[in-house]
Amino acid sequence: MPTHVILRMLRLAAVPLLLGLSAAPAWSQVEQGFAKDGGFAGVAFVPDFTFDGVTFDGKTVYKEVGGEELMILPRVDTRNLVRFVLGYRARQAAIEVSYDRTAHNGTFLDVSGKATFQAVNVDGRYFFATRRRIQPHLLFGGSMPWFTVKDGSFLDDRAADASFRGWGMNTEAGATVYVHRQLGISVGYNYRILWFDRARGVSDKLYELRPRFRETSGALVIATHLIF
Repeated sequence: MPTHVILRMLRLAAVPLLLGLSAAPAWSQVEQGFAKDGGFAGVAFVPDFTFDGVTFDGKTVYKEVGGEELMILPRVDTRNLVRFVLGYRARQAAIEVSYDRTAHNGTFLDVSGKATFQAVNVDGRYFFATRRRIQPHLLFGGSMPWFTVKDGSFLDDRAADASFRGWGMNTEAGATVYVHRQLGISVGYNYRILWFDRARGVSDKLYELRPRFRETSGALVIATHLIF
């Protein structure tokens, strides 16, 4: 085969190869999605958080079976909840661990008092349209809550804090806007169900609550996170 023919064939073969090499970085970036993959830290704000009053209604008293210890179930007011979040974001999903804490005013009949809600959450978040700046998301996960009512337990002439512990389920639907590949701001509606199945009061006994105390909560969530 003549030399000039071989050189021409090599030139023709080199064109698609060079185009493929130049397009590889752009294709790789599209496949990775708009947001960067990696660990992240964030904070969430939940305005007017409270229980829906399914069990903690401000009227009900729990009494020890076969005993005399009492625990009140106050109704709590709304408070702004701040949640601290750590997690890892992959292209289409993220896993996150967060901590909640709020201090409430509570009322039982005509008596006012104090109560504190805390929870540790482990949630998975799934993102849609990951190649775009605005990415809808769904969240589903579990919660380990504990709720403390100050001086909410009574036995004879003694009083002490009543502490309720249990587990829960978190759900959320919303959207995240990435103002930068490493900075996201999200808005969503969070609905959680909490079951309290253990309690401890003035006697320091650990009670199993049957049936379980159930509470629900639905609220808007505004959050921001920075991917490292």
